[in-house]
Amino acid sequence: MIKHYSGDKMIVVSGSQSQNLAFKVSKLLNTKLARVEFKRFPDNEIYVRIVDEIKEYQEAVIINTQKNQNDAIIETILLCDALRDEGVEKIKLVVPYLAYARQDKKFNPGEAISIRALAKIYSNIVDELITINPHETHIEKFFTIPFKYGDAVPKLAEYVKDKVRDPIVLAPDKGALEFAKTASEILNAEYDYLEKTRLSPTEIQIAPKNLDVKERDVVIVDDIISTGGTMATAIKLLKEQGAKKIIASCVHPLLIGDALNKLYCSGVEEVVGTDTYLSEVSKVSVAEIIAKLLSL
Repeated sequence: MIKHYSGDKMIVVSGSQSQNLAFKVSKLLNTKLARVEFKRFPDNEIYVRIVDEIKEYQEAVIINTQKNQNDAIIETILLCDALRDEGVEKIKLVVPYLAYARQDKKFNPGEAISIRALAKIYSNIVDELITINPHETHIEKFFTIPFKYGDAVPKLAEYVKDKVRDPIVLAPDKGALEFAKTASEILNAEYDYLEKTRLSPTEIQIAPKNLDVKERDVVIVDDIISTGGTMATAIKLLKEQGAKKIIASCVHPLLIGDALNKLYCSGVEEVVGTDTYLSEVSKVSVAEIIAKLLSL
């Protein structure tokens, strides 16, 4: 259930990368959306200004995804400074796509643990952080403030529900099996994960671990599609194994470079993502998930 706010309790403040999403959330919560100005100086430095008078508000919610991650992080720091200066007592930061979360440990000596470094900054400037499907949930331990996250996979499953018949839900690897399980419960379908088997030094096979896709519709679900290379290879091989319609879905559609073209050329019927990360395939909104998390 979404709790509606009224009066001077809360104001929603949009960053430049989530303006539509911030509007949707403010409508769901029945809160004011602040007028914010964004621009750049000639040397490319970022400028933000909260145009509305906000001294009457005790709590602010900043909603800004991190598609252009470095800009978004600086923008967030500046917005927090401006809000505190105007007397806002509590700031909740909503980052639908949390950048740098994949560097969550040291892979090589001397590396920075990027999300740990940023968690220290966030923990000092905001009172709570909310995100959607972080790449690893254990990053919560790096924060000294409440860290909440929502799951957009059910929304993706609802979107594809009427587009497939008797589907199999597949995770691209064992690590994403929980996503497939969640989607399968909504689709009332079997689920499995794709397993890579090396047949020879030059040949690999990618196929479901246990299920047969022949003459079946397939929904692949993951948290992120980045370059699309692995997903495109899997789709091509599934088609060769007799799969009918294949829909590729993800929470965060990064789709770097020619990723989308790769996927379509591999034989996918549709690619669908959410508006955590705006792209051509952001067909599912996470506004309701965010509104519910803010209501808790």
